[in-house]
Amino acid sequence: MKIKYSVLMLLGSISLTSPLAFAELSFEQELQQGCAKVKSDALLGKKYYDQKQYAKAVQYFEHQAAWTAFCQLNAEDSKTTFNERDVELANNNVGLSYAKLGKPLWARAWFLLTPDSKVSQYNLKQLTLPKVTNKIEGEYVTSAGFGQWSTITVSKTAKTYKIAFDGYYFGLRGLIYGPNMGSFETSMPVSANQAQFRYEDCKIDLKFGQDQYGRKMIVKQNDNTSGCGFGHNVYAGGTYYQVEN
Repeated sequence: MKIKYSVLMLLGSISLTSPLAFAELSFEQELQQGCAKVKSDALLGKKYYDQKQYAKAVQYFEHQAAWTAFCQLNAEDSKTTFNERDVELANNNVGLSYAKLGKPLWARAWFLLTPDSKVSQYNLKQLTLPKVTNKIEGEYVTSAGFGQWSTITVSKTAKTYKIAFDGYYFGLRGLIYGPNMGSFETSMPVSANQAQFRYEDCKIDLKFGQDQYGRKMIVKQNDNTSGCGFGHNVYAGGTYYQVEN
């Protein structure tokens, strides 16, 4: 599979070892310095992809996906003009790299971030997805925004499945200041395909299934999140696709 669409932008995130981590910069300064790296990092991502160093390409393209969306949302402060097409291409660059790494389930998850895009639809059709089996163990993900993921991990014991949720909410400035977080754990008999989590006034229902894209989990949460113990605006509900098993 070749990248058939131009890599328009890429932005590396700020490392904890970077001088920026120790400087007293305003949000606008950090944002603008980050967004200014788009072009050079885009070239590096494509360079590694063309050299078939896909693991390195993924790192840069994941930065592209996260920061393209982040800079677009903060366009007034970032002084950039990224658009939905840029976000779409960034997500697909990550997906194509994962496909080359032999991780089609992760590739599918990235393509499905923009499912109505013709680019994404084309790349989804090129994927060879593994056959869905009865084994539901593994990691399931749903988008938390800015190229980040909330996860549900399912592991099997002798009599039950253990189910663990780790969720995130990235606010308008979340990629720099960090997300709000939430988690819970529950269990399910090995003979079942549905599970529940109940705590105070929090009600979360989980159901396993599949569709044309493979194994998934549908999670429904009641509107009142105050009793779940999550960080502000963290929400467990959504469609989670299996990416590791």
